[in-house]
Amino acid sequence: MAIDRTIQTKRSGATMDSLKVPENLNMNKLGHNAYKGSKTNAAAEEIFSSNRYSKQTRFGAADNKYEGSEHRARVRRDDPIDDSFIPKPDPNKKAPDLLHQGVKVGSAYVERKKVIIWITVALVLLICALLFLPPLMNSTTQDTTVDFNRNIFQKMGMTEFKTYALSNYSVYNQEAFSSEKNENYRVIEMTVHVQNSSPFQVVIPQYKALYVPTMYEDKVCYVTSSKRAANKDGEGKVVGDVIEGFQGKDVTIELMINVADMTEEELDECVTGMVLSTVNAKKKIAKNVYVPCLPAVLFISNAVTVQLDP
Repeated sequence: MAIDRTIQTKRSGATMDSLKVPENLNMNKLGHNAYKGSKTNAAAEEIFSSNRYSKQTRFGAADNKYEGSEHRARVRRDDPIDDSFIPKPDPNKKAPDLLHQGVKVGSAYVERKKVIIWITVALVLLICALLFLPPLMNSTTQDTTVDFNRNIFQKMGMTEFKTYALSNYSVYNQEAFSSEKNENYRVIEMTVHVQNSSPFQVVIPQYKALYVPTMYEDKVCYVTSSKRAANKDGEGKVVGDVIEGFQGKDVTIELMINVADMTEEELDECVTGMVLSTVNAKKKIAKNVYVPCLPAVLFISNAVTVQLDP
């Protein structure tokens, strides 16, 4: 190991044997005047008394900067804090609730409240449709017949028959019962398909003529359901038709027309120009619980043909 020449010059003549180690290892005594200039610590004194190893370390600048940081920190602590830039909460502003949060619908966000309103309206409309919308009716052309052999006066006269019709059928015009001859009347049996699109049972007690062409209004006697509960006399009360939920059924509607002074073409025009509807239709939503529904309407097809004579 290389030794500084200056140190070697001053140590010339000194050997390891000439170095004295204090008997008592009290390092504080090394700084006493008795030891200064002695061979015991001559080299150490020169090393630490010169500026060769007293250069400022790399941490000296950091210490100065740290002292400056402490000063600035004390100044900031002593100065009052200006909180004018800090936003203050509005005591009157209410926090948004769940109803006003956004819900993503497609590529846009919609307020949750609006979505709930839309769903509620849709459900209400669906329930109303299931409860109140009527079944669908359409006439079939191949099953419309004319009963030429029906004798309406077989068991009762005109007065009794008219009274019976008023009590049991949907009489359109009483003036149509003007003739007492059986050959002046035609009973038409029309098959109609009724489709129930709801899950509830539909009960149709009766049918009626909603519209008749003006020139034939005095020719239509009555419209009724052909389903009756027979009694001892062979005539019974009209019981109507029942259509189960989500099912369709063919029912028969009976019409009686006074054909006196009518041609076959006029009879056909009278029938095909009529509009029929249900009467007092209702839906069964529970045991012995019924709700009324809108009347179903049937526009008799122009394809229906009736014959005046066999």
